[in-house]
Amino acid sequence: MPPYTILIVDDESYIRDLLVSVLSLEYSVLTAEDGVEAFEAYRQHQDVIRCVITDLFMPRMDGEELIGRLHGENPDLPVILITALQDEARLNQLRERPNVTVMPKPFNLGQLRNTLRQSTVAQ
Repeated sequence: MPPYTILIVDDESYIRDLLVSVLSLEYSVLTAEDGVEAFEAYRQHQDVIRCVITDLFMPRMDGEELIGRLHGENPDLPVILITALQDEARLNQLRERPNVTVMPKPFNLGQLRNTLRQSTVAQ
C-alpha cells in the first residue's frame, strides 16, 4: 500500500480521473465531486489523509470554504488549490493562507507531483 493517502476534489470527472491515474502509482487516492462530499470523506478518513488537492469553483461548497472547514479540523493539513481563476488579487489572498499552495490551470503534472511530494514529506 502506498505510504500516503491524498484526497482529490473536483467536480470535473475527467480531471479527477487524470489525477487518480497519475497519482495512484505513488499514493492511495480518495476522490470527491465537491466540497460537501470532500469534507465528509475527510472526516471519515482524517487519520490517513496527508494532503488535499481541490478545485476552487465547485457546486454546493467551493474550494475556499472547504479549505476553511478542513483547516478548522486540522490547520496543518496541506492543501493544493487548482484553479482557472484569473483575479490576481484573489489569487494572492489564497496564496497567503497557511498550508495552501495555489496552482493555476492548466497545471503541469510534474510540478503537481513535486508540490505534492513536498507537502507530504513536510508533515
